[in-house]
Amino acid sequence: MDRMVGSRVESFHTVTSLIWPADATEAERIDQDKANKDDHEVTLKAPGLYVFVCKLHPYMLAGVVVDDSNTEGLDIGENLHLFGVTHTADVRQAADATKAFPSNSNLGLRLLRAFFLVTSPSNWKDYTKVGEKYQPVYPAVPVHVTGGAVVPDLNAALQGAFDGGTIPALKSPATDGIGEVWVDTQYEQTAGKTEAYPSTVTVVDVEGTNKWTVKHKIALPDKKMNNAHNLWASEDQKFIYNTEWHGKSLYVHNREDFSLVQEILLGNDPAHVMTRVGNATRKEQVHVGMNGEDVVVELNKADDGTLSINRRIEVQGAGEKQAQPHAHWMGHDGETMVTPNSNTNDSTFLDFITDKIKSKPATGTLPIASGINPDSTKYYVSNYLGHSISVIDMATGNKIKDISLLQNYNPVTGAVGGNGAIGGLPIQTPVSPDGKFVITGNTLTGTITIIDAKTDTLVKSIPCDPGCHGVNFGAKEPSAKNSKGGYYAYNTSKFSNRLIVLDYDKNNDGNVDDAEIAGWVVLADDAAPSDDTINGNKGMGGQGLLPVPNVYNGWVQKLPKAFCD
Repeated sequence: MDRMVGSRVESFHTVTSLIWPADATEAERIDQDKANKDDHEVTLKAPGLYVFVCKLHPYMLAGVVVDDSNTEGLDIGENLHLFGVTHTADVRQAADATKAFPSNSNLGLRLLRAFFLVTSPSNWKDYTKVGEKYQPVYPAVPVHVTGGAVVPDLNAALQGAFDGGTIPALKSPATDGIGEVWVDTQYEQTAGKTEAYPSTVTVVDVEGTNKWTVKHKIALPDKKMNNAHNLWASEDQKFIYNTEWHGKSLYVHNREDFSLVQEILLGNDPAHVMTRVGNATRKEQVHVGMNGEDVVVELNKADDGTLSINRRIEVQGAGEKQAQPHAHWMGHDGETMVTPNSNTNDSTFLDFITDKIKSKPATGTLPIASGINPDSTKYYVSNYLGHSISVIDMATGNKIKDISLLQNYNPVTGAVGGNGAIGGLPIQTPVSPDGKFVITGNTLTGTITIIDAKTDTLVKSIPCDPGCHGVNFGAKEPSAKNSKGGYYAYNTSKFSNRLIVLDYDKNNDGNVDDAEIAGWVVLADDAAPSDDTINGNKGMGGQGLLPVPNVYNGWVQKLPKAFCD
């Protein structure tokens, strides 16, 4: 694939077996140790479904069916393995590679549906089509599954199990937010960049006369901005830092006039960006996780917002397997940093005081995002293929527990018991600014899960959109029902064009029983000012998002007086 697109390919990738039939041998699997641009081959013989994934960009999928011509229908396989804890017949238990789950199960159907949602833009959920039926289309073919059964029409089976709702009318939150929200609409295409380099930044007003509307679009057609992925603001909120996940650069935007201040070349696949808060003796710095490498790049900030590289911080020891850190998080006092290492199934806990790695606790499979609580006593890591959240004690550097997001789920029947909360393929997982809750976007289940941070238990889930992905917290205006204001949790999804506004604790009583979607913003808007013409995947690909002003402990104290007021 890399040779076909030639110089357009900037990003590194991996090829890893994600799904394979239980009869497949070890030789029919592949799992690269290091991200690269090389070609890779594997010979597949056992009948069944094989799916491959890139560990850096886990929405990049390829699928192959090895068909037995002597059976009716395409062979999906009697039983399947899923890379991660779902090797097991019961996804709620520990990994056991000797077991598999039935292909003709709720989990099997969910995974098939997810493949065709991820890889088919025509199946993405478009909130401009109010009143229309949301009905993804799948291959209308017979498939041979568990026990020799034949599902005569895969399209009918998947549509009957999961789809059929209508696109709801726009609902704006009754209570204003504060400031604005910047969203990386990663798949939105523009005329100047062509489909080879998708992505815009969509800026949304959340207060005032134009509240809950798109304020501006930034494409940077002269600079590519190749798959913009994650954002953070300078302490004074004057500059926005933005990564290009399929490229090599970090971009610095002027927040007020949307102009480009700087493009700085960093290396392979910059994923997430955060500032390290300054103090009396140390100026503010910027840190970027290099998803295609082993490092977090540390940059020094000048007064005009421009950046210069200070050093490259290794997150692995000499000779260790490449880590591929993704969504790191910084401590509130600038003294700590944690990374989820997507290729080594662990997390690096860095102590800036000693400038050494304090610990590297094991997590689940393919850890992808992290979040530290307000007083830097605990941090959380979402395990994308582990369907779990790891909780780490920052005093000792040891793991406290893993919280299964599928603990209430029966993978065969699909029944959800317990308190009804369910999540799978979790991604961004920040801790609320008051330290009460951990909120996570989940791709497999299309849900937003809520963990009580006091007890570290899964307490609730809220329906989301296909490719549910990003979560970040922003300030909420006081109201008649809540004089304290509080926070909204904003949420994006890769395969829809909706920014969800979640009012997770409406009255600030620490109880999420009344959590609800307060409203949303449609990120597709042809009338919004832009530096390029939007011509494809309008508003799609919601990934990283940044509410301004920054309300997290450590950063909120640095805000200019106007924001504090």
